[in-house]
Amino acid sequence: MTKAKTEKLSLEDEAKKRRAVLMDLTTDRIGKKRGMWGDDSRLKMDTIPLDIPQFDEMIDGGWRRGRIGMVIGEASMGKTLVTQWTIAAFQRRGQACGFVDPEKTFDAEWFEKTGVKTNELIVARPSSTEEAFDLAGDWAEAGMGLIVMDSLAALVPKYRAEHELSEKEVMGLAAHKLSEALAQFTNRNWDSFMLCTNQLRSKVGVVYGNPDEIPGGRAQKFYSTYIVEVKRASWITDTGKPEGKKEGYVLKAKTIKNKLAPPYQECQVPFLFTGVIDTLAGLLEIGIDIGLLDNSTIGYYRWKDMKIHGKAQLRAHFEENEADREELKMLIETNDLPAGDEFGEEEEL
Repeated sequence: MTKAKTEKLSLEDEAKKRRAVLMDLTTDRIGKKRGMWGDDSRLKMDTIPLDIPQFDEMIDGGWRRGRIGMVIGEASMGKTLVTQWTIAAFQRRGQACGFVDPEKTFDAEWFEKTGVKTNELIVARPSSTEEAFDLAGDWAEAGMGLIVMDSLAALVPKYRAEHELSEKEVMGLAAHKLSEALAQFTNRNWDSFMLCTNQLRSKVGVVYGNPDEIPGGRAQKFYSTYIVEVKRASWITDTGKPEGKKEGYVLKAKTIKNKLAPPYQECQVPFLFTGVIDTLAGLLEIGIDIGLLDNSTIGYYRWKDMKIHGKAQLRAHFEENEADREELKMLIETNDLPAGDEFGEEEEL
């Protein structure tokens, strides 16, 4: 063995011994539960998809357990609706779910329409911010899979709840308590996913720039892995025209922040008031976006060796052909072009 190889081995052995000593020091100080190697299986959290293709693609496959997410938006834009889809998704995978309801707007009938099993959902209505997050921390340590907080804007600090509104205001109290609460919850949580909703407010006197802000201070933005803004893109009517009877709406979502994937991704989810999500519309939109359904010729879409005229005919084809629908879904999940398909130059039609 050469001298260089001998020196290299000795350096590697020395580094290995040093790492072992440092790991022992770490586990002695903070315990084996909190000290581990970077490839430890405990650090590899599951991702829970909502089974809404376009939404899952936007957040890179689903919500990551052990993280905090936030859904923000104006009034009646679908913030609670996203939490309902999330609860239903976690319940389908056998996870226990808790719903903290400081706004006192929980409606069992409406939740059931969107697939939530209300007989398996724990609903809590705490009296203060401190009580809400103490409970959330207890839930996380006890193995709760999903904790929904709807909403942060409705939480009231204990001091304010116990005093009259006419008493002297403590500046920044709500933001201070929320900052402490999120820090404490993050410390206590390991593999629970918390999804919070918050309202959009407007700053007074803003002439240039975006006047929108969320109540509760800046800390919530730092603790959140996901921040998703929701809006209503358009109404769905029985006649297809704006003056028709409203049967649902198209929810437009955008990731303002995503620590696990590129931010500023968007999607649209057609939703009917019966609780039904038009998942096929989402599949077709994604298929067009990534080139599985080639539409380089105006008015026509190409799938395998077929040319289909118009979106209505395209939708009808996939509604009638379950095998093609499942194949499209599989190709979207793997992001591959159909086998044997060649997207070359278009033939004249």
